[in-house]
Amino acid sequence: MTEKDIPGQGTLKSVFRQLVDEERVPHAVLIHGLEGGSGLPLALYLVQTLMCENKQGGDPCGECAECIRTASYAHPDIHYIFPVNGNKTVKRPEDRHSDSFMVDWRIALKQNPYMTLIPWHQAIGIEKKEGIISDAESTSLRRKLALRSFEGGYRVFIIWHADKMNASFANKILKNLEEPTERTLFVLVTENPSKLLPTIISRVQIFKEDHLDEADLGDFIERKYDLSESEAMDVAFRAEGRIAQAMKEMEHQEDPWLDEFKNWMRMAYSQDMSGLFKWSENMSRRSRDSQMQFCNAALKVLDRCYRMGWMQVNIPLEGEGAKFFKDFSPFINTANVSGFLDLLEEASFHIERNVNEKIIWFDTSIQAIRLVHAGKKSVATG
Repeated sequence: MTEKDIPGQGTLKSVFRQLVDEERVPHAVLIHGLEGGSGLPLALYLVQTLMCENKQGGDPCGECAECIRTASYAHPDIHYIFPVNGNKTVKRPEDRHSDSFMVDWRIALKQNPYMTLIPWHQAIGIEKKEGIISDAESTSLRRKLALRSFEGGYRVFIIWHADKMNASFANKILKNLEEPTERTLFVLVTENPSKLLPTIISRVQIFKEDHLDEADLGDFIERKYDLSESEAMDVAFRAEGRIAQAMKEMEHQEDPWLDEFKNWMRMAYSQDMSGLFKWSENMSRRSRDSQMQFCNAALKVLDRCYRMGWMQVNIPLEGEGAKFFKDFSPFINTANVSGFLDLLEEASFHIERNVNEKIIWFDTSIQAIRLVHAGKKSVATG
């Protein structure tokens, strides 16, 4: 991962280069990434800069043996820890650790280093479960820490979605952070640092990803996909600075949550109680991560509808999604937008705390009926 592979983030990349050049890399780093952003690529950039044998202006060359192995995710001194769970081939609890999924991990990262959590779950067949970093990782971690570096330099442990560590494994990592081994670097990547143990937060140096400017994202999309400047900027504007969303659009992957949201709103509008009850049952069967993802996606749809319909912001859209936003945006206005935001944030809050999901979603759906009709009434009288 070189500088040109990551749009924007100029200040953070410069800081990483300086830390490496001055040999001041801390033993534990936390990268606070943004949803759909560059958290993992920034971690990979830091590590490749650290490992590179022939840096060019402080940036990894991308051509030396260390860079090639790092870029192929096969460097013997770089270890990855990430959320997993049991699937059709990995069934025993003691086997539910990152090493059991390393082939899938390398394939997924080569396809898209900006991968988000839900596509990763789908890649390893656990989309109906919650990915976790459990105590099953401990044996592998101890074994790797006991080994010397193959190249005589740094050993690196990248922990992706570190907030998914359970309490047992988090306490084992904490011990390593409290008693650091020489030339061993831990890089924690998370979008939710508040979910980590406060004692872990106190022992890492935190670097926060900047929100990606649409111009930087547009330039990246233009170069990567050979688009015209105007086409690339339209994609960047629709993605609202989220590189994962922009890349999903360019790979012609439909956003599954938009169809789910449209279906939910149509039943709420028609007051289809039977349909909403079945919808709530189906949603409750999804993993907790998927339900949280739906809440976040719904909030973004509502925000876009409000800006288009009430604030009259022009957002370039294409395909079937364009018709939905054009038709539905007038119904999201000052009469109901804050109510919808509160409703989904409350649902997300209760899901995270393991309240009965079927009850949460049916209650949320009943309240959605009231809110969507409040918006309809406002349109009729406006």
